[in-house]
Amino acid sequence: MSNEALKLQVDNEIQKYLELPTSELLDLFGQGSHIPGSGSAAALSALIAIELLKTVCILTRTKETYSNVHIQMDYIKEELITVYKPKLIELFYKDSKEFARVSELRMLRDNEQNQKQKEKYGREAIDQLRIATEIPIEMCNTCIKLMEFALSIFDNGYKATRGDAGVAISNLLAGISGTLFVILLNIKVSRKSNWTETKRKEAEELALKYIKIQNDAFSRVVSLYKDGMPDGQTEIPFI
Repeated sequence: MSNEALKLQVDNEIQKYLELPTSELLDLFGQGSHIPGSGSAAALSALIAIELLKTVCILTRTKETYSNVHIQMDYIKEELITVYKPKLIELFYKDSKEFARVSELRMLRDNEQNQKQKEKYGREAIDQLRIATEIPIEMCNTCIKLMEFALSIFDNGYKATRGDAGVAISNLLAGISGTLFVILLNIKVSRKSNWTETKRKEAEELALKYIKIQNDAFSRVVSLYKDGMPDGQTEIPFI
């Protein structure tokens, strides 16, 4: 089979990942391959977060006592459905496809005996890694934007569903930190260049946003803890 035919076959298989039963998709992540890999796993975490946030929006909408936030919940739900879910599905697949190409080029490089061709594959693998790194950067920014919705839903949505909102927040935090791991690793294994310096600065900015968001998210954990404390008891042993 030619390289182009093999690439097309891999692309066709990747395009069906999210159509698989959950157990099969989970098995794919644990099969010892890079595809699907960590970037796609981060996107999947964010997609689960979106579904949980939609649930909170829907349930809040059914409660008349929350009528003051019905329009807000409708707006957020529409954004989740029409903007963020399609975007993350696209990024899920793009991550798998672009990193599959990185892996393919690295294998060609490692198995090539001709030194000139080996170096050519090596250069192509580096160029492809740069292309692929843009995807987790976009994922990270997307998860950061989604956190604004998630925190608002936690604060204003139906209080009985704060467990759903809380897990959604946790999944988005995992998406942000997970993509940062990928971005920084890719920068680390790349040769020093203007590209690596530019991406390192982007990663630093994303990391600073992550720290702030993490603190905002943890404040919601503390608020739930305080809500459950007896009147007058304010000791919080874990902070």
